[in-house]
Amino acid sequence: MRKVLLCMMVIAGLVAGPCWADGYDADLTVGNTSIEGGFHLKKDLDNGFWRAGGTALYTDDNDTDYKWLELDFTVGSETMQPGLTCEVGLKGVGGDGEDNGLEGDIGVLAFAGRVGYVFPQHGMPVPVEVFAGIAYAPEILSFRDSEQYLAYQIGVGVRIVQNASIVLKYNAYDVDMNSEGRDWDINNSNIRFGLVMRF
Repeated sequence: MRKVLLCMMVIAGLVAGPCWADGYDADLTVGNTSIEGGFHLKKDLDNGFWRAGGTALYTDDNDTDYKWLELDFTVGSETMQPGLTCEVGLKGVGGDGEDNGLEGDIGVLAFAGRVGYVFPQHGMPVPVEVFAGIAYAPEILSFRDSEQYLAYQIGVGVRIVQNASIVLKYNAYDVDMNSEGRDWDINNSNIRFGLVMRF
């Protein structure tokens, strides 16, 4: 997993300069049993924006272990009122998991959505943001040993400076699996905190 995260940082350094990207963000969050790192490019459009990038996740939680790489592409815009952002798109997930001695490979193409809101700074010393996201892949979009995929998160962040936030988030994963002639699942949740940097 360390090699994956290192590769992502190297790639981030290589692609950080393209003139077609209007910005990018990098994040790293950790918990007692889990670590996640990601990098995304953002391009502004006339009526919104698109984001593309990847995230690497590793969890070792007693009898439940899983690691995978996520690649996603979403389009979004500010809707209804300033500070409220909505995104929808697709997410590909590939990796492997283990639960109570059963092992399997994971491969899905999921529908993804995310919403975020930055509160107005009236009476607040620093801006506060909340966010939530969900990704779902039915059986027909699940491959290898996976049969269904559901992931969601909720979180809160504090923008300590204009382009960086400290975040605290709750993530949950439910992946139906079939391998070694048995049906089983990866059902796990964790709390992570970390840093998001925007450029």
